[in-house]
Amino acid sequence: MKKTCILLMAAAAFTLGACTHKTHFEVDMPQDEQTDKYPAPDGRGFLGNDLEWEDIADVKSDITHLKYTVTGANGVKEEHEFKTPKEASEWMIPLPVGEYDVLVAANMDKDNGFELGETLPTKVSHTLPATYSKLTDASSNPRQAWNGIARVRVENNKMATVHLNLDRLLALFTLRITNVPVGTVIDVTMRNAAHYATLTRERTKGHWGLPSEEISDDITLGRLTEANALTGINEFKVFPTATGLDKTQLFLEIKTNKGLDLEDVTVVAPIMENGKKYVLELDYAKLTPLMYITSTNINEWVDKWSYDGEVLNPETE
Repeated sequence: MKKTCILLMAAAAFTLGACTHKTHFEVDMPQDEQTDKYPAPDGRGFLGNDLEWEDIADVKSDITHLKYTVTGANGVKEEHEFKTPKEASEWMIPLPVGEYDVLVAANMDKDNGFELGETLPTKVSHTLPATYSKLTDASSNPRQAWNGIARVRVENNKMATVHLNLDRLLALFTLRITNVPVGTVIDVTMRNAAHYATLTRERTKGHWGLPSEEISDDITLGRLTEANALTGINEFKVFPTATGLDKTQLFLEIKTNKGLDLEDVTVVAPIMENGKKYVLELDYAKLTPLMYITSTNINEWVDKWSYDGEVLNPETE
């Protein structure tokens, strides 16, 4: 089942912006005519970029900011920012001949509630500076963000295109509670999310954005009542679980319609990973002070078994 999913997702990759040479050059123009029409100084070539969605489900997503970092041959480091994928697709810069690493960060600007910065370098397989991304407010539920890294070689007086897959950064969490009595108020917080992610470190082969070991502040997910208990916390976007931890924690602070505080409920669940969706459904009548979420059927919390990564109906013990 899982192998089928991977093949389908790879085949579904959707081009976000046309290759730069198709924007700047006639489609059928031979390479030598391209470089004759737009010559680069000897010892240099051109670099453009092509973006693809890692997940077909993101095709209609809204991107309002893109930042590229290019590093490589002869100590080159360049940064470029764009407002739209179309604007980014028209980007073409001359660079000295050689190998380059390119990082793209989408929607990770201040207007979207993110901070991008550089940390102390670690041993890695690329020339990019160690770059982190974090939320200015862990409870802000921002737009989704994406990132990717690829390597490209620039040849003398030729056009090179770097192909970058946009991979989701934030996990999406949904909580539904059935049978909530009228007048009951439930305040929900989350703990153990990473404080930041290092975009230049691999979390799995070919996927970048390793969660930090440092945890964020507690995340305020929202307040549920009988009126919004099924919709009030829907695909809330948070950083994945901090590296080194083996659980996500949820805290439910409950107040009844008589104004009495009940004993708080602590929910212990498996970790959340970059870009994946998690749905937790609880029955108010079955809440206990400590609840463990287990994975005993095909629709489990972590998407190791589910063909589409959606997570439904975890069991409780």
